[in-house]
Amino acid sequence: MKTRTYFIAIGLLLASCNNSINSDLPYRIDLENSIKNINLIPLSTLGRKIEYVPLETDTACLIQNISNVFLTDSLIFVSDYNRLLKFDKNGKFIKQIGTKGRGPGEYPSLGNFLIDEVNREIFILSSRIVLIYDFNGNFKRDFKIDFPCRQFILNENSELIFHSFNLPTPSTDTVFSWYIIDRTGTILRKIKNTLPRTNKGVIVPVSPLYMHDDTPHFMEFGIDTLYSYDNNEKKPYAIFHLGNLKFPPDPTMSEVPQIKGKFWINEIRETKKLFLVNIWWDLSDSISNCIFDKSSASFSILKNSGFTNDIDGGMTFWPKKIINDNLMLDYVDAFNLIKTSKKILKDNNEQTSQLNNLITQLSETSNPVLIILRN
Repeated sequence: MKTRTYFIAIGLLLASCNNSINSDLPYRIDLENSIKNINLIPLSTLGRKIEYVPLETDTACLIQNISNVFLTDSLIFVSDYNRLLKFDKNGKFIKQIGTKGRGPGEYPSLGNFLIDEVNREIFILSSRIVLIYDFNGNFKRDFKIDFPCRQFILNENSELIFHSFNLPTPSTDTVFSWYIIDRTGTILRKIKNTLPRTNKGVIVPVSPLYMHDDTPHFMEFGIDTLYSYDNNEKKPYAIFHLGNLKFPPDPTMSEVPQIKGKFWINEIRETKKLFLVNIWWDLSDSISNCIFDKSSASFSILKNSGFTNDIDGGMTFWPKKIINDNLMLDYVDAFNLIKTSKKILKDNNEQTSQLNNLITQLSETSNPVLIILRN
């Protein structure tokens, strides 16, 4: 029997009973009755200034698909599932961090990475190994983990929080979902699964896991509650009502093809004013990006899967990364950017020259372009 891996994209987020951002927790969000609210939301709702950073295209730094990005004040780190590349803030290639392989200081694969700006260290998650480098790319140390994982974040105490694969079989690997580990690999705390799964169905490698307001937040597959983790205490932060639209929490593989019109929450991002969520309908490629405005308690699915660009008239924007409330990041394939921008410029004569200047620098085989939104 072949086990398939699925991801979801959902948009959304947290509503309060009295329509106030500072309302009592947990937020309560009725997705079932709001899921048909499809609206055009302007990008100026999210930020005020947009800039484009084309990543240098060279044989040493060709990127097919970006898997993760992180920005510091002067550097850009980009991974593509195989390598971690370092650029300056203008997109000029500097060097590759580490190499792919099975020798000392090498990673057999690149599942994810994170940047510790305070200690100027880079953590690369490779299968069940974590490798640590300095900002110059020098290997420092590594440690092993005993669970399958593709997600981790750095908390306010410079500890690592890992989310293990949500496995549909009862075993020692499925007792815990979340591991808090120090920088040397010592497990400090474990958080148990709320929902034990036994039906040998869908493997879910990704669930909501993010930092907001210096506090970790996470959500387990099949559970309707988003939790915060503060002072070593797991607290309900938001409760989502999915009703009849909820994807079964533990389907068998034979049940999966018959599941229609259901979704689960795969990813949540949060700003001071908004929650952003991705939902994946059924097990197809149908994705909805959504927002919840904390002040108005309004929920919308974004038409065209992103914020309508009313700042410079360019492509729709969906933040794939939120560095902080003042900096958000999207990225786009150069081929798609050229194609879309040419049509936009042709249809609208009031565009700024920024887009036109950008696409004249690119070819269809150029590296992806970062789109940075600032307040």
